[in-house]
Amino acid sequence: QAILWLPHVPSSHRRGVGKAVVAMAGGMDQQLFEAAMVAVKRHFDAEEFDLALPFVNKAYEAEPDNSVVIRSRIFVLLNLSRWEDALKECEKHKSADAALEFEIAYCLYRLNRFEEALKILSSSGSRKGDESEASRRARLEAQVRYRMSDYEACAKMYEKLFSEDSEDVGLLVNAVASHVSGDRAGKALSLLKKNEESLESSYELCFNQSCALIDTGSLKEAEAQLARAKDLCVQELMQAEELQEGEEGMLEDHDELAAIHVQRACVLQRNGQEAEAQELYNGVLTQKPEQDQQVDVTVLAVACNNVVALRSEGKSLFDSLKRINVASKDSLEHKLTQRQTVEIAANKCLLLLQAHRIEEAKKELEKLRKSCPNHPRVAIVQAAIAHKEKKGKSCEEILETYLKEHSEHSGHEEVTLALAQLYSQQQRPELAVEVLAKLPLSSRAQPKTMEAIVSLHHRQKSPEKAAAALREAMKYWLDAEQDDETEQTLGQVLRMAARVAVQLKDRTFAAEVFQLYLEKIDGSDMEALSGLIQALAATDPERATEYAQRLQVPSFDHLDAEELESVPIPKVGAMLSRKKGETVSNEEEAALQAAKEKEKREKQKRKKKKRYPKNFDPENPGPAPDPERWLPKRERSEFKKKMRKKDKQLLRGPQGAMVTSEDFRKQGPSTAQVEASKDGSTGPRKTGGRKKGK
Repeated sequence: QAILWLPHVPSSHRRGVGKAVVAMAGGMDQQLFEAAMVAVKRHFDAEEFDLALPFVNKAYEAEPDNSVVIRSRIFVLLNLSRWEDALKECEKHKSADAALEFEIAYCLYRLNRFEEALKILSSSGSRKGDESEASRRARLEAQVRYRMSDYEACAKMYEKLFSEDSEDVGLLVNAVASHVSGDRAGKALSLLKKNEESLESSYELCFNQSCALIDTGSLKEAEAQLARAKDLCVQELMQAEELQEGEEGMLEDHDELAAIHVQRACVLQRNGQEAEAQELYNGVLTQKPEQDQQVDVTVLAVACNNVVALRSEGKSLFDSLKRINVASKDSLEHKLTQRQTVEIAANKCLLLLQAHRIEEAKKELEKLRKSCPNHPRVAIVQAAIAHKEKKGKSCEEILETYLKEHSEHSGHEEVTLALAQLYSQQQRPELAVEVLAKLPLSSRAQPKTMEAIVSLHHRQKSPEKAAAALREAMKYWLDAEQDDETEQTLGQVLRMAARVAVQLKDRTFAAEVFQLYLEKIDGSDMEALSGLIQALAATDPERATEYAQRLQVPSFDHLDAEELESVPIPKVGAMLSRKKGETVSNEEEAALQAAKEKEKREKQKRKKKKRYPKNFDPENPGPAPDPERWLPKRERSEFKKKMRKKDKQLLRGPQGAMVTSEDFRKQGPSTAQVEASKDGSTGPRKTGGRKKGK
């Protein structure tokens, strides 16, 4: 985020109060009024505005139509941040004093009623006045336009004001901040280049320059500027708080340094140093506010958002939602820039989707659409919601419609990349390549985008097209203005091209790539030199021989081949046990090996010491343990089998009762008659019987 200076409370009243009190003291007979105004002046000089308010009210009761008293009362209310009361007071006395229009506009600005404030400033600006009054109105108008996200007009006004008053570095700070917030980092850097001498004394300018460098991708330079901004800020704080040398550590948690810490963490996060970035974020977020020091709410909001973005998908969702709610409070709506507001709102929608709270995500999307209807992030979040609902066709239509309607919008590249990613997930690489081809060359030549294009061509089994795309990217970076960042990017593209050339077995292309790498990036890279020699061996042997002479091959002339053949093969264990640089003769090595074998045999012979249970005395062991203790319970001699649950029915019922089951009748014919016939004690069986009736 870019630091922006806020205009101070109008201070023109402070100079007039003292003169008015002196003038009235000689001609006024009211001692109460004089005493009240003297107390007002005393508290104004000490900036004790809360103590001055009762005396101002007393003077106002005595002289309600006095212009000096009216202005003093408004001045106190403004310094106490009572904007509503100050506005009512200004409206009440507007007819009597037309010069209160600036104060009315300032109150409206602090109440976030920007359209009304701008209207008053525009109407009052047409009137003639002194230069100081015109400059004051212009500064407030520029600030109002900044809050209305009209960054281009705001930057022009601040540049004009700085040309009129070049000693006020704050105007240059605000001009740079306006350019950065309006996504015009190049203009911000060119403006700073014209005023390099101001960078030596202003940590705010160094901070804003780092913001512009981050937008252009110059992360290394941005980190250097942040370190410079921190040093300048610490020097100012030490002078202000009258600290001695060596006491810089006491200022590490100062609220003025919080923004620098968060911005440095952002640079580390983009560089992939996530652990260091997390540590800096946590240091700012866990910082305890003191009486006179409190971290700015916009800094805390940015830190919360970045911590959420640092976490992997689905991790610590509850804490992430809590933090993103802090960063997206309604009270921060007019304190964050438009870009910050949009990014935080988009992250909140994506977090809600991860938590499967789709309806809440749709509500947040509607809020974002109302504030920024044509922003590319709105289309991307809407497509993400459709994708979460498994509406692939609808997701595709949303992105395609945005590209058709906003093809000239500066953010259409972001939507293009999202559409290409969607096609890739749908296994349609040909459409993904077609969409990426519509990007400008400056975007296509970026390493990550080029890597995606090469991967898609490989999926289509078209490596020749991948090589053609890489040649185009190489030409772009070779023709670009050479600096450290360009050289680093060119190196990444050349390494990617070398891999593709080896896969294609295109010796000519490989030789070209390796030669460019040695000439432009690193001439001492032996891997690239070996690749160049290997590629030239098949196409141009003479050049391959020339480059082969540059290879640093170790010399083996001091070795005797016959002696090497007679030496036994060394054991790996003995080689690993030696220290670096230590030489051992054959006799010493044999003695060492014999000692190790002897020690090994002694270890094998050594008996293992018996281990007894805890509190066991081997001399008084007590009764012998049960010899059946290791047998299962069912196999022990004392085991008594328990009755099964279904057999317990036998114990129930009256005497003589018996249990019957369903298969009682299915056990075969009864043997009662057979047993009775065998029993000789019974009498003769009766032969007759009662006949059945028909």
